[in-house]
Amino acid sequence: MSTTRTPVVFIPALLSDDAMYREVIDQLGETIQAQVMVMSEPTIQANVEAVLAKAPQTFVIAGTSYGGSIALEVAHAAPDRVIALWLMGCNPAAPDANVQELVGGLETMLDAVIDMLASLAVPKEATEAAETFKAMARRIGSTAGAAQARALGSRAEITSRLGALRMPALVLWGEADQIVPVSVGQALADALPRARFHILPECGHLPTLEEPAECAVLFTEFLDGEAGHDH
Repeated sequence: MSTTRTPVVFIPALLSDDAMYREVIDQLGETIQAQVMVMSEPTIQANVEAVLAKAPQTFVIAGTSYGGSIALEVAHAAPDRVIALWLMGCNPAAPDANVQELVGGLETMLDAVIDMLASLAVPKEATEAAETFKAMARRIGSTAGAAQARALGSRAEITSRLGALRMPALVLWGEADQIVPVSVGQALADALPRARFHILPECGHLPTLEEPAECAVLFTEFLDGEAGHDH
């Protein structure tokens, strides 16, 4: 087995920072060279350009929800640089009208929106994960959070372009995801030519917060398996 550390760029979800992946990165240890990028450019395209400017020459990209939408577009923009994808809770369809309401809410009622999103994102019994999400969201704050929501609203559908993404992909979904249903994850995995799909029972929208140990095991197996054969 190679001792080379795999470069992995992690992109957190909306209103989230490096705490989203901290436990997973700790579990992965010396097997990866981790770089967490909190993106808050006003459009998806600007976020893609910012990621590619800061990322290593070749890398695995991991993204959750909003971060997954960015990861998909990064892979599409630079398929020669992205050696593998790890996607969680992202929707490849075009955004709906609710995104504009979210922008307004983040600008005017941050605490109420944070509480609402936490209750949707994390099952009630996962109280520690919910508190971590709320703390991250307060650190991101109203201005950056609204910019992220605007970027989410700027995205184009990518469903029709998924077949072009020929790098290995791990698509990991919470069975209890109330924001992006598991059926969307299944369809995403089916449309990607080289995807593995895995459902986490009783997990919500933020797998790396709720089930970090299992996420680390699954990602390690993925890196050692199909993804490891490509580089």
